Amino acid sequence: MKYSQIKAMKKDLDNMGCDDWREVVEKTANKEYDFTVGDYRFIDADCIDDIMMEELGSDEYLLGSFNASFLIYYMDLEEQDIRHIQEKCPEAIGKMIIATGQLRNVQSGYAQADGYGHHFAHYDHEEWDLPCNMYGFRVN
Repeated sequence: MKYSQIKAMKKDLDNMGCDDWREVVEKTANKEYDFTVGDYRFIDADCIDDIMMEELGSDEYLLGSFNASFLIYYMDLEEQDIRHIQEKCPEAIGKMIIATGQLRNVQSGYAQADGYGHHFAHYDHEEWDLPCNMYGFRVN
């Protein structure tokens, strides 16, 4: 990693409030693609969509709890039908999304609509686009 990249990354990490910049730079230089340092999670931009999709696919309740007006674009159901099913069993909606092969489309639409911070940064929903093709999120 070039000195200019390290300097830029340190500046961004300081702005995030992450004091362990050396550890982040080391893990990035070692090509780790998803790691946590202190209260922060870092994910390689080339892997983030797959990681997000995997996390959504493993939580059918969360997947089925998305706003019905968002889900109508990915399901062959009316908005009121989605709401009705969500009231009884949101997991059923999540299972339907997965079974119909719409998980990638839902994940992509979610990332486009809300960014990655809403999913990965439970603390403040912010995302940091860092040098070296990484995203950073405060998770605690």
